[in-house]
Amino acid sequence: MNVTNAREYSTKPFLAVQPWKAVWTIFLILTAPFRLTFLLLRFIPKNIRQHPQWTYYQAVANALLEHWLSFASTIEYQSQKSLEPGSEKERFVVMNPAKAEIYSGVVNDEWIQPASTGGMWYPKLYESNVDKNKHIILHFHGGAYVIGGVRPKEGGWGREILAKAINGSVFCPQYRLSSKLKGRFPAALQDSITSYQYLLALGIPSSRIIISGDSAGGNLALALLRYLGEQNNFSLMPLPSAMLLWSPWLDLAADPYAVERHRNSQTDYLTHALLQWGSRPYRPPFLKANHPYLSPLNNPFATKVPVFMQYSTAEVLFDEQKAFYLQMREIPSNNIERLEMPNVPHDIFLVGDLLGFEKQTIDAAESAYKFLKSQ
Repeated sequence: MNVTNAREYSTKPFLAVQPWKAVWTIFLILTAPFRLTFLLLRFIPKNIRQHPQWTYYQAVANALLEHWLSFASTIEYQSQKSLEPGSEKERFVVMNPAKAEIYSGVVNDEWIQPASTGGMWYPKLYESNVDKNKHIILHFHGGAYVIGGVRPKEGGWGREILAKAINGSVFCPQYRLSSKLKGRFPAALQDSITSYQYLLALGIPSSRIIISGDSAGGNLALALLRYLGEQNNFSLMPLPSAMLLWSPWLDLAADPYAVERHRNSQTDYLTHALLQWGSRPYRPPFLKANHPYLSPLNNPFATKVPVFMQYSTAEVLFDEQKAFYLQMREIPSNNIERLEMPNVPHDIFLVGDLLGFEKQTIDAAESAYKFLKSQ
């Protein structure tokens, strides 16, 4: 693939550029006490909460998260990433790229090259002599490919819940974000391949590796599974034992503003600004937004890997998630099971504890464990 320079392929919104970025930020800070007071008072009556079964805390927390994501997406907020272990010490590792032959086809890009990337172990560093019989989950975090991370304060609590449910370990790669230079596709997919190879190099058999991802991380997990199947080089890259998808983002070609018009817009915190920001820098100029590696929806594929998929009927992405599940199920050789949860917003795997949906997140993790045990 020929990409001759490092220019950006789309213009940033004016509020993401100085000095307007600073002006907008100062304005929001100055008006924050008034807006917060309004939110705290607004949801006291049960009959005007986003969902009649939501608690006061759930209603307020969902609204606050929606406001934060709208602000962060408008100014295109970027957090700094580091390959230094920091306070995580030995649990944070740095992975170097694998052999060049591993990165071929759609991930072979003249400008975007495989690079060293970090990763975080949960609940502790993998030890081959102690954990040799445990399953290892390779989990990709959500964040629309532009925000999020793998450190304890960045990626939510789902990783710990999942590790506990399966009595195993979770490894989370710090894949390159498209909000950074040279972070567009296929950077994240290259990093996912590097991470998978890292686990195999530790001596972990593919029969004990489970690929997982929430939201955009689910999109990335599907891209990795598609890549492994299409390469058909199972001596170097054998297929994992299973896949877990948590509220996956499946259609980067969709109109971001459609979420504002969706019937579930009141019960979800996702905003058009986040989806628009996420899809714009991630897609390379030589691929259409509906390309199979960008948008799994309407691009189902056959796989021997069992797939578990959790999503909610209250999500703004519900329709595309249900449609994709049905598309995958229509392929005779596929083994896919879904957990369709009511009355919860997008990606409780990531923000269930933050929004007050702890029980539902634990139930989802236990359902995933039952699915894995049945395979």
